Amino acid sequence: MLKVQKPLARLPQRAKTSTLADVREAVAASTALSQTRIRDLVSAITCFCSLIDREPQEVPLDLAAIRERLNAINPAAVGISPKRLANIRSDLLAAFTASGLKAISRPPKELTEPWRALRLKLKTKGHRVGLSRFCHYASAEGLAPMDVDDAVIAAFMAWVHENVLHRKPNELHRQTAMIWNTVATEHPELRLQLVSLPSFRAVPRRIDWALLPESFRDDVEAYLAWCACTDPFAVEARARPLAPATLKLRRAEIHAAVTALVKSGIDPGALADLVTAQNFESIARRRLYMAKGKENAFNKLMIGALVRIAREWVKVDDATLTELKRLATKVPGIGAGFTPKNKEFQRQFDDPAVLQRLRRLPHELWSQVRCDKAPNFRTLAHAQVALAIEILFYMAPRMRNLAALAFDEHLFLREEPGAVSSLEIPAGEMKNKQPIAFDVPPHLARMLITYRNEFVPAIIGRKPTCVFVNQDGTRKLPQTLSKLIQRTVFKETGIKLTPHQFRHLAAKILLDDSPGAFELVRQLLGHQNLKTTTNFYAGVDTRRAARHHYELLQKWSEQQERALPRRKTRRGRKPATPSNRKSKA
Repeated sequence: MLKVQKPLARLPQRAKTSTLADVREAVAASTALSQTRIRDLVSAITCFCSLIDREPQEVPLDLAAIRERLNAINPAAVGISPKRLANIRSDLLAAFTASGLKAISRPPKELTEPWRALRLKLKTKGHRVGLSRFCHYASAEGLAPMDVDDAVIAAFMAWVHENVLHRKPNELHRQTAMIWNTVATEHPELRLQLVSLPSFRAVPRRIDWALLPESFRDDVEAYLAWCACTDPFAVEARARPLAPATLKLRRAEIHAAVTALVKSGIDPGALADLVTAQNFESIARRRLYMAKGKENAFNKLMIGALVRIAREWVKVDDATLTELKRLATKVPGIGAGFTPKNKEFQRQFDDPAVLQRLRRLPHELWSQVRCDKAPNFRTLAHAQVALAIEILFYMAPRMRNLAALAFDEHLFLREEPGAVSSLEIPAGEMKNKQPIAFDVPPHLARMLITYRNEFVPAIIGRKPTCVFVNQDGTRKLPQTLSKLIQRTVFKETGIKLTPHQFRHLAAKILLDDSPGAFELVRQLLGHQNLKTTTNFYAGVDTRRAARHHYELLQKWSEQQERALPRRKTRRGRKPATPSNRKSKA
């Protein structure tokens, strides 16, 4: 007798996840939209998928993931305008709403009376624009201004994440809370509640300095004062003071080391506790574990600093110092040449179009500055970035020297026809105590003269003494100028580039044209020792040597082809050559 098999129970099928292909089909079939609007929404979906290199059916309808991908797109890098990217963002949200596949909540444009009265109290445009979205949300929810508290702000941000493709939701959260607290403080008659100001900074990985024993902190301050040579006439004064930037790095290295020691279960009472053989090994093991056993430049510097502290400050015995040096060799560090970050930076410029885009930027910014009828602090910022990039391109100074440039002290500008302007930095201001001097290109000299005589006086009311000044005439800090340059370059060109990396770019341009010209690079960058130059740039020069070798082989092959006698085949045709094969293909 045959056994009848029971049918297998059907497993519950998962609901199909909608994709952008489904949205596109739903929008294309819509009868509520005009043909022009359908075309725009479908185009936005197509363009977005093209920008992220995905097919519409491969992109799930997930608002958070789509927002993240949109925020990662730099319009300059992909060849579109910021306005076009903003239109794509807006049209994508409209397409989701029109498709019916994603419920998008939009508050009404009209405000209730309490919120209309609140808006009338806002005096500045920044406050009105900054609170606009929140006012409409709270009005639609039926809330009164006095009802607003942390829970309402949190519900508003949850709504933003679910219904808006906002570029910076965390910034919106903080901005809304800041403006709300300002309005509540300025208008006590409204009886508004203060809300918590959110912080989105990463949790600090190092131990709070104030939690360390006072004896340890005092010992560190005494050591750093000795490193700075605050009293050069002291009996045991350091032979040469450390530079301010090196002192800052040394403090960070000690902070990282003591954090590793505390996390290993040991509480230090003095700086000497970091350089006992057992504690030194605990620090090294912890830092190596944090780096996942990989090479790390900071770890190598930190371990080297601890060895110097043991020798110069604590003055450990010879046996302990020998053991510390042995342990230090076990910590892997970045070898000669570029770090992975700088290698990635160099690869950007393997595409000549990227360098061309960067070269055009200062001229484009300068044109905007010249066309500005009402110059303000933004005009000043654009002019300064244009000048900074030109100076970095032609003379490649270090960031500290760039920010300190002053007229008639470092820059000597001549307005006479045919006169040569110059940039000179004395030895005392240079990192390696070697003076540098450059002729300023004529077009850059004209830019600097116009900037000093016309642009800056129109904004701050007088001629500046320094090149890079704030709106109140004070000198810009190197960190401020560096961030301004990085942010503007990335926004306008999509290129990730720090001011210091212009020095690497200058070396790349020189060596690409003349492989092996390390002495020329050394002179341009102001290196005291040729070994410094070769340590950085000799590794990448193998590509240039191979490229030159390839070109020589190609020339030799072509010469040999031309030198060989041309023999005919039976049918009177020329024998096949590599060039013939290529043309036939």
